[in-house]
Amino acid sequence: MDFRDVVRSGLDEYLGDLEKAIDGLTPVELAWRPTPSSNNITWQVWHMARVEDRWVNSYLRQSTEVWIDEDWYSKFGLQPDDHGAGQSAEDAVAMPELLMADLMAYYAEVRNSTNAYVNGLTEDDLGKTFNHPRRNPGPTVNWVLAHLLVEEAQHLGQVAFIRGMLRGLGN
Repeated sequence: MDFRDVVRSGLDEYLGDLEKAIDGLTPVELAWRPTPSSNNITWQVWHMARVEDRWVNSYLRQSTEVWIDEDWYSKFGLQPDDHGAGQSAEDAVAMPELLMADLMAYYAEVRNSTNAYVNGLTEDDLGKTFNHPRRNPGPTVNWVLAHLLVEEAQHLGQVAFIRGMLRGLGN
């Protein structure tokens, strides 16, 4: 087992757990917010997919994001640079309704792109830095992959917490 297996294993576990956490939820439950300043499950899933797409494709690969390349932003009625970071509660509420099946189809395309990138990495690649508009010096590939695992874990926890609030434990 090498670092690529570890990264893929973590990402696969999070995606599998996410699929379980959203399974069977109604559109009303997916849109429910615990407080007026909280994000709903749909927003969390959208943001998770957007962060992965942005970090892997835009920053690490320095290529076009799946979001843009496959025209997902217009399918969802959003802008090419929308990703959720820094978004206000009002902005999140004003987002168009996103169908979870479509959102998960986008996420699957992002994950395929991520896996292809990870598969092509070498140990030497992990220490490489890249230009980032708000970070100087730019982060390393290693940092981005680790950050992606942390980010996905945090948002998956939020999704599971909201599901638990709605349905209780194990439901």
